[in-house]
Amino acid sequence: MTLTERIRQAALDAGADLVGFAPIRRFDNAPPELHPRTIYPPTRTVIAVAVRQPRGALAAVEEGTYWQAYNCDSYWYLNEVVGPQVLRAVVLALEADGATGVPVHNPFHPHSGRKIRDDQPAGPDGFVSLRVIGVAAGLGELGHSKVLLTLQLGPRQRVFAVFTDAELEPTPLFEGEICDGCMACVRECEACAIGESRDVTFTIEGRQYGHAPFDDRACSHVHRGDDPRFGPFWNGTEADGEDPSYHKFVDHRFRHRGICVGRGCLRACLDHLEKAGRIEATFNTPLIRRERWKLSEPPAAADGRQNA
Repeated sequence: MTLTERIRQAALDAGADLVGFAPIRRFDNAPPELHPRTIYPPTRTVIAVAVRQPRGALAAVEEGTYWQAYNCDSYWYLNEVVGPQVLRAVVLALEADGATGVPVHNPFHPHSGRKIRDDQPAGPDGFVSLRVIGVAAGLGELGHSKVLLTLQLGPRQRVFAVFTDAELEPTPLFEGEICDGCMACVRECEACAIGESRDVTFTIEGRQYGHAPFDDRACSHVHRGDDPRFGPFWNGTEADGEDPSYHKFVDHRFRHRGICVGRGCLRACLDHLEKAGRIEATFNTPLIRRERWKLSEPPAAADGRQNA
């Protein structure tokens, strides 16, 4: 068994669903501040691992009934348990062969300190796009909304990476087409955070990829449930400047808060891809099986905060 095969198997055994390998040359066109070598300069191969999000956690939110499964499993458990477990298994397998691997977790708190070396573009804890890494490692493509789409799971995974000085066998770039430009992500995004045309482009080994402009600030406000027009946990009893009690519970218990749960970019996208037969996974019950829920006017006490 080659080192590449051993690394792949170590990742799968530890809980990864997808594994890909990108030679460092695939990042030749990356902006310097987003290049893997800002994190580990000797990098020769970037390893991408993806872990699936349970569909039921999305389905319960789509029904408007239950949010804890998403916040616990699809956020806390994947980011803080499964992801680090898979990364550690990969790193230890590399070390057993004399190679060094740097685990790259999710999320980031980039460039928060002072610049240490003159040959680095910014301060410590560099930032990279794990979604682009997934593309470069052959896992899939970027959808219109910038979410990584895979043939196996559509948008339903989180990506982590290992940067290593080992030269591993590259995974071919994904040749198919998953996103068909249905624009469900744009129509259904209550934050209006996704642009209508794929104006952001990049090139890997001569192939051009693109996605729509994305307003992360607008997304964050709705994603975290901070806008009472779209967050179901506001009830009008909150004091000015106070979060709903459920938000406090989620922040304390899971340290990650997802209230929107990708109404457009995740749930609407996944439902379309499943119904159109554009991905492999099939299920007995459609993700969106009736008219989608929408909140009425926000609670009276929250009216003054709805555009904060």
